[in-house]
Amino acid sequence: MENVTETPILSPKGTFPATVAKVIDNYKLVMNRGKQNGIREGQRMMVYRIDDEEILDPHTGESLGFLELVRGTGRIIFVQDKISIIETDQKKTYRKRIENPPFALSSYKSEVVESDELKPFDNAKVGDLVKPI
Repeated sequence: MENVTETPILSPKGTFPATVAKVIDNYKLVMNRGKQNGIREGQRMMVYRIDDEEILDPHTGESLGFLELVRGTGRIIFVQDKISIIETDQKKTYRKRIENPPFALSSYKSEVVESDELKPFDNAKVGDLVKPI
């Protein structure tokens, strides 16, 4: 197994949360942060929005804050001075069983074929928030 270490993002105060500036398609988004903010290719990000409803403690009535509703995660694939592109990194694995019926001269065969497909962001919109993970 490969040992991968992730470099933490060391960026100026106020860099995050960033904002989705453009939705390219269901798999790629433009974030309003780039090289000037210390963003580098390969960094992982979470895209989310804040729920409108405040969560209150049922016993004390104290505010517990607002829920972060995750739209998906992705990696930075392209960086410019002030913007960068995030591509989804979530995958869905499909399994398909292929069966060959037995014939007079061959034996029965069955195999499972797996393929990974990228999952799109969950209804990401301009204005959604982005932070490193």
